[in-house]
Amino acid sequence: MTYLRSVIETPQRLRLSLSDTADWDEADPDNRRFTLKIDEPTGGPIVLRLSGDVDVVTAPILAACLDEIVLHGRSAVVDLLRTSFVGCAALTALAAAGTRIREQRSHLTVAAPQHLRRVIALADMDAVCTFDTLAHAFTAAHTATSSAGEEPLGPSDLSASRPRRTG
Repeated sequence: MTYLRSVIETPQRLRLSLSDTADWDEADPDNRRFTLKIDEPTGGPIVLRLSGDVDVVTAPILAACLDEIVLHGRSAVVDLLRTSFVGCAALTALAAAGTRIREQRSHLTVAAPQHLRRVIALADMDAVCTFDTLAHAFTAAHTATSSAGEEPLGPSDLSASRPRRTG
């Protein structure tokens, strides 16, 4: 199990690192399957790749990552394609972060399997755009981020199966 700790290297670069903590391991030993990988492509949105169970024990890790992204005004892509379970606590973290990220004129997109995209749509999380592939989610967040001077894209502006293309 891991816990998020952020370190500012320069004002332009946020480095997110993970360090082991015994407290999380002891809280729920069955959740050792949970992993979180963070990618920070230059000039693009931060990508959070999750696998395993994202439940009441592990959702605070996702929330902490999203809080750091909000603090630094970045767009984010959350990859839930390899998750085995996504609970209410994780959905709440996504909804809260989506609203705050959108208020900063940045964007939160999620790559998720069909059943999870349906749950997110039913939960009416209008600040969270869902896609069936990580590539589509990344392209949508990156295209929206790089469209300087335009209004932020809402969920109705982005297709659930295909990213919006600007020309």
